[in-house]
Amino acid sequence: MRKDVFEVLQMDKEIQKVNYAKIARCMNCDWRTVKRHFNARDQNLPKIRKKRFVKKVINGFEEIIKEKYLNDGAPAIAIYHLLKDKYQYKGSYSTIKAFIHEIKEHSVRDAVVRFETNPGLQAQIDWKETLTLVNKENRPFVVNIFLCILGYSRLKYIELTLDRTQPTLFSCLTNAFKYYGGTPRELLFDNMKTVVDRSRTQFNSPVYNGTFYSFSKDAGFRPLSCLPFTPKTKGKVEVVAKIMNRLKVHNHEFSVLDDLNKIVKQLLFEINNEVNQTTLEKPFNRFEKEKEYLQREPNYELLETYFSIRPLERKVPKDSLITFQNRKYSVPPKYVGKKVSLKIERNNLSIYYNGNFICSHIIDNKKINYKKEHYEELMGRCLSDNETLELVCKNNLELFDKL
Repeated sequence: MRKDVFEVLQMDKEIQKVNYAKIARCMNCDWRTVKRHFNARDQNLPKIRKKRFVKKVINGFEEIIKEKYLNDGAPAIAIYHLLKDKYQYKGSYSTIKAFIHEIKEHSVRDAVVRFETNPGLQAQIDWKETLTLVNKENRPFVVNIFLCILGYSRLKYIELTLDRTQPTLFSCLTNAFKYYGGTPRELLFDNMKTVVDRSRTQFNSPVYNGTFYSFSKDAGFRPLSCLPFTPKTKGKVEVVAKIMNRLKVHNHEFSVLDDLNKIVKQLLFEINNEVNQTTLEKPFNRFEKEKEYLQREPNYELLETYFSIRPLERKVPKDSLITFQNRKYSVPPKYVGKKVSLKIERNNLSIYYNGNFICSHIIDNKKINYKKEHYEELMGRCLSDNETLELVCKNNLELFDKL
């Protein structure tokens, strides 16, 4: 339908003859288009072609794609192979990719709905993961920040941690309850593995980890989990995550981990004394109205029994390197194939076998952390010449440090 052609021909309804080719050249269209609109000029509107209904090859697969992409975070290529192998999908990969692109654009256009909670009802939990800070000696510290914020007053609790294990989560939650002097009725989490065994989806409820669910009962709160890839659900705590970037200003301004802990405590005091942009009140002042609605403090001795339920364990591979926080640390080669347990003390990683201490490492930012004696013992199984062994070990260890 060319409305511009139709409007030109409507200007003079008395004309009986038209040079179709001349008008077509001016309007950049086919002469038959001009003729069709000329014949329809006595009508109010040009004739509109009926749209043909074309059955798309993706019809019937939309909900499966949405669930796998939005809830499970699966990439387009994996969804394509799943549909092709299991659901007899006959279309192409590019069709799946284009449909997922539409889903992305739609999610960007979604409106953000702000909601408020009643006093004492809810707190939101999250981690600021793997923040690297460098001390005065240029030694990197890889840390995590535990975040908790009360929904009504916006009173925050933050704590520095060296891992995100379940016992550490239990310890941080217990410390948050002590800081607040009570427990909110609900705690909102994302789908972290220490909380849920199966994530919540649009069609299924979450399956909470058994140990975590027992902890929630003893602490007296009801756990809630948000949908994956929906950070707006936890908007308050996501804002706090941005505040944690304020720690970066302390690069090269501290020496040991205790200094960092003092900095975090000072930051906690400062952000709870700043006027919140939504409530226009300081969290400390607004908390005075909320604290009476919190549930009474739980039995802390009971909660502390959860702190050491599941020690960190690793099976030593053939290269004699165990993995911790995406970094590799060496153990003596004689423990290859055996399970060792890990214990984090300040900024040290201690390794044990059957309760007996084996070795320790400074938690470092290097990808591979071999102790010289471990590497020499490992290479000694391949090389017999001592001079060659020492030279190879020295060169290789220098290369590992540069990774």
